[in-house]
Amino acid sequence: MTKIKTYILIGAIAIISGAFNIGCGSSGGGDSNGSQNTVINGTVTNVVASLEPKEQSFKLTKILDILTIVEEARAQGNIQVSAFINGNLVDSDFTDPNGDFTLFLDLDGSTNILIVFDINGTEVSIGIVAEEGSVINLTVSINLNSPPGEEVEIVDMEDLLAPIDCENGSIEITGNINETLIIDGNGEDCIRTGGNCSLFINQDNLVLTNCENCVDARGTSDVTLFSPDSDIICEAAGDGFKTVGTAGVTIDAFDTIDITAGENGLKADGNSFISLGANTCIIDSFEDPVDVNGNATVDTSGCGEVLLPGPGPSPSPDPFPSPSPLP
Repeated sequence: MTKIKTYILIGAIAIISGAFNIGCGSSGGGDSNGSQNTVINGTVTNVVASLEPKEQSFKLTKILDILTIVEEARAQGNIQVSAFINGNLVDSDFTDPNGDFTLFLDLDGSTNILIVFDINGTEVSIGIVAEEGSVINLTVSINLNSPPGEEVEIVDMEDLLAPIDCENGSIEITGNINETLIIDGNGEDCIRTGGNCSLFINQDNLVLTNCENCVDARGTSDVTLFSPDSDIICEAAGDGFKTVGTAGVTIDAFDTIDITAGENGLKADGNSFISLGANTCIIDSFEDPVDVNGNATVDTSGCGEVLLPGPGPSPSPDPFPSPSPLP
């Protein structure tokens, strides 16, 4: 089981992102003056380049290819890195001696970004999706001998978002391959929805940390969290996932849903519902793993197994029915 502690190394970046917030119909962190609301902190770890043919003995050339491939120093400096949106240059920087660069972008919602690396006149690029108000940590390596379009490889990528607060409209967040999306609540709800808001997050790895509640869904809002290849991790001081009214929350992960909560793991009231699906569902809560009231429903039948390591009482069989009305 992968615990959230492994992600705390970017905690310092949370201070930067704390000024941003994503909400339906809002600028999410930008302002009327067009300030940059998204940051890409990148590192080029190494570059593999082709050298000119070297003179070899006739016998050696029979054995070895004349073209010699070398791997340059691990950290690459003085590479121009540029960000383009719809063919327009929006920011540019040069890598320092450690291979680090920073790009500042002013985005509106989810945006396709083309990042171009100029290495001594040779340009290679990679496309990513960036969210408004996010801080992205990107590590890449470059191999100029790879087929066209495949020269840049993402070694590691983390995307840090501030809390999401949505009352109306729709938000759809689709991450990049092998990317970890981290939503840091900074002591507030990591995701709060109400009204008729519809939120859909599709991410390889999704981490909700430092939350009051990982998700607090109200009204007729609908929240879907989907991890097609890995895990969804929730750490909350209050309830893990909480619904009321006719709101619905669906959590679907390929491998593990891991919930750690200071109060209830799953709490549903009114006519709301919570649905879980994964190979393993872990609900580690100080109070009840599942708290259902009214006509609400919590369904964990999509879990291959349900583990309850916390002190809370064992839940009822799945799906969890609402209790009978009091006389």
